[in-house]
Amino acid sequence: MNMNFKATILISLFAGLVLLSSCGNETASSEAGTSDSLKSVLPEALLKLNEAIEKEPTNAELFHKRAQYHLQQRNFDAGFEDMKRVMTIDSSKASYFITLSDLYFVTNQTANSKATLEKCISLDDKNVDAMLKLAELYFYVKKYDDCFKYINMALKIDKYNPKAYFMKGMNYKEIKDTAKAISSMQTAVEQDPSFYNAYMQLGILNAAQKNPIAVEYYKNALRVQPKSTEIWYAIGKYYQDVENWDKAMEAYNVLLQIDPKNKNANYNMGGINLVGKKDYKTALKYFTTALSSDPAYVDAYYARGVCYQTMGDKKNAVVDFNACLTINPMHEQAKKALEGIN
Repeated sequence: MNMNFKATILISLFAGLVLLSSCGNETASSEAGTSDSLKSVLPEALLKLNEAIEKEPTNAELFHKRAQYHLQQRNFDAGFEDMKRVMTIDSSKASYFITLSDLYFVTNQTANSKATLEKCISLDDKNVDAMLKLAELYFYVKKYDDCFKYINMALKIDKYNPKAYFMKGMNYKEIKDTAKAISSMQTAVEQDPSFYNAYMQLGILNAAQKNPIAVEYYKNALRVQPKSTEIWYAIGKYYQDVENWDKAMEAYNVLLQIDPKNKNANYNMGGINLVGKKDYKTALKYFTTALSSDPAYVDAYYARGVCYQTMGDKKNAVVDFNACLTINPMHEQAKKALEGIN
């Protein structure tokens, strides 16, 4: 479905952050003092933190807040510098280790992240956040038994935690226990009716079984994020897979109103018109739009070549099949198509 939920969904749960684009190099502002020249360009939130730290240079919580700010801005070096200050002043708070583990995680220092989370739990043996982050680390390295262990530890403390049920569902999905994965995801949305990612997973799991209830779950996700192209693509792909061409096109058309250049939706619309509707001219238009968005879209070249070939335009078919092979010399279908024409 061209959607890598395993990585993108879980990393958002791990950090618990919205990682915004960097506002520039703010490392110099991590010093307690802020020069007048810097004050004129720094964001207001950072300026306020700097001013507070100038007044209270031994306040660990202020440095912690600034480290979290730097983490949000993806200014990781400055975040680590502030966390060093925090730990020098006070290394007794579990919440500080959570932030430090997030910094390690987003900089791909997973061993340090794991050790930091374990330290957090040693300070606070009821810290559900740390348990779920540890569970996720084990999920990434495919140690599913250890992942379940920490999820269940978290649920003993907070039996209504929606993230715990979501992660349990992801774990079951990985070990191919679809029934339990669906059950866990359903529990997650029962606890949090606005849990977008859980609705999406319920849609994906049911769509894989061609169960029409998948569309209802996607629509629930749509209530949370009404303009999500991801959802409209998923709805269109479900209907396409069950060969309900009209419903599929309806969903893709909504998506294309939001994102006219979406290469996957254009490609799929081309496929529906080529295979399902036998409308070759319209199919050509969609494949061409997909290629304008991604000139290296191998499958779109091949599909457009098939379209030309079906229409009897061997010259353009050869051009597209050759373009396909230029990008991917191992594309067997394009090779066979060219051999057939020649």
